[in-house]
Amino acid sequence: MGITERTATRERGDERVGAGVRRAVTDPDSARWWVPGLAVLVVVPLYLVWALVLATGGGDLAAQFAWAGFASRHPGSAYNLSWYGGTHTANYSLLTPPLMAVFGVRAVTVAAGLCGSWALGRLCVRTGVRWPVAVSVLGSLVLWCNVASGRTTFAMGVAIGLAALLYVRHRAGVTAGCAALATAASPVAGLFLVVAGAAYGLDRQWRRAAVLLVPPFVVVATTTVLFPFTGEQPMAPGKLWVPLVACAALWLAAPREGGWRVVRFASVVYAVGVVLTFLIPSPIGTNVERLVGVAGPPVLLAAAPAALAGWARGGLLPRVRAVVLVGMLAFNTGWLVDKTDDDLRVSTTVPAWAAHTDGVVAELRRLGAERTRVEVVPARNHREASVLAPHVNMARGWNRQLDVERGRLFYGGKPTPAAYRAWLDRWGVGLVVLHSGRPDGPAWAEAEIVRRGTDWLEPVWQDAGWQIYRVRGAVPLVSAPGAVVGGDDASLVVRMPAAGSVTVRIAYSPWLRADGGGCVRQDGEWTRLTVERGGEYRLDSHYRLWPFGACRQTPPAGSAVTPRPGFSR
Repeated sequence: MGITERTATRERGDERVGAGVRRAVTDPDSARWWVPGLAVLVVVPLYLVWALVLATGGGDLAAQFAWAGFASRHPGSAYNLSWYGGTHTANYSLLTPPLMAVFGVRAVTVAAGLCGSWALGRLCVRTGVRWPVAVSVLGSLVLWCNVASGRTTFAMGVAIGLAALLYVRHRAGVTAGCAALATAASPVAGLFLVVAGAAYGLDRQWRRAAVLLVPPFVVVATTTVLFPFTGEQPMAPGKLWVPLVACAALWLAAPREGGWRVVRFASVVYAVGVVLTFLIPSPIGTNVERLVGVAGPPVLLAAAPAALAGWARGGLLPRVRAVVLVGMLAFNTGWLVDKTDDDLRVSTTVPAWAAHTDGVVAELRRLGAERTRVEVVPARNHREASVLAPHVNMARGWNRQLDVERGRLFYGGKPTPAAYRAWLDRWGVGLVVLHSGRPDGPAWAEAEIVRRGTDWLEPVWQDAGWQIYRVRGAVPLVSAPGAVVGGDDASLVVRMPAAGSVTVRIAYSPWLRADGGGCVRQDGEWTRLTVERGGEYRLDSHYRLWPFGACRQTPPAGSAVTPRPGFSR
């Protein structure tokens, strides 16, 4: 065979291979499997690097480890006393903490990210995206960035939410179930499904709108009734422009026909939601920009083929649209990469003070920290919220909404020592702990007050990484004549010398009850404990069918029925 014939044979073979590849790309039955498979395969090495090297427990991951630890130690408890004077597990996530407690934070996070990548790849194929491989791979990288920032609960919610969008056209029941589960995993993810549902509503696709809108509202309403929560996530004006510009670019440059109408409506709904979130204080706040982080790059890339086709046809407006879309795609992606890099720089390195906690934990135990509340000055990487949570009940922790709600003096300017002391007294703080690391932004002034010293903060212990101060004349957690005997992150043991009522400085929850026949009621923001005889009573929050009505009727005089003696450890 001559050179010319061999060359022709190779060219025919190359054409057959190319045709095979094109058939694989365009064949829906084939693409529905290999496109998501490729999207997953590309990011598997990144998830291994994250799990083995980067996931050291700092940043947002500190909250995941703290909640997983609480769910593991106290699977039957609804109320966590280790942060902010009490907070419900369900207010963080209904679904994720027990899963992380059973399977581990890293395993659940990796599974959520990879499942999200698979669902996104399937969604790209099902919706007929022109560049399904590129869009799904970029989307998978974006989802990894979310995981790298430590947002396990949101990653879980996004993965289930993508499944809801995958089946919204054909299986209403599956979509509704996934929408409910996504909200149970992450209320923020549920909120973004509401954006999609509202967009379908504007497009008059009522059934699809309903199955995406109703379940999140039902889950949030039920959670709000059973697990009351108030909090505020701050949002600065500078947080507005990235999502708003991305929405404007998508509205301007996305195709007008087909399913893109829903996407363009979604950009309008999201833009309005961003503005309302900025204007109205709520627990959402800066969380609203997460949607532009996880959806912005892949959606903008999916719109690129039509924009580039308009450029090829010529004309000023199509070319302006193409430039706007490609420019926003590049900026949105770069913005996300920069944010992820910042998060990793803060959270990856384990400082010495966080790695060596045996000394401070032992000293806190010796000082009787279980009988008071401990203020641990928050760190920039928030590791204190995780490493000390099993050992002491902290006045703060790592939940920005509650940090603003219950520590507003740290967000309204520089607090004075007098205002700081009043806040310590309000929360019954008896010990203040300061680490040697960089404080969180709203904790700089507090750290300065503690380091400078006051006549009511007595230094009692320190090592290379930690300092402990005793608050002179501290307000006790329980008013007289009651006294705290001990407790942990799920319970508090109170000794009562005789029948009577006391105020317990635990933020009230309807799930709280007293072992031994005590009556638990709300007393303003605090908890009121009333007992019919002296003894020791354990306040805890075990799950039960109905949380309300934690009081028993007082037996009539002379009755043979009497409350049993109080709990004794």
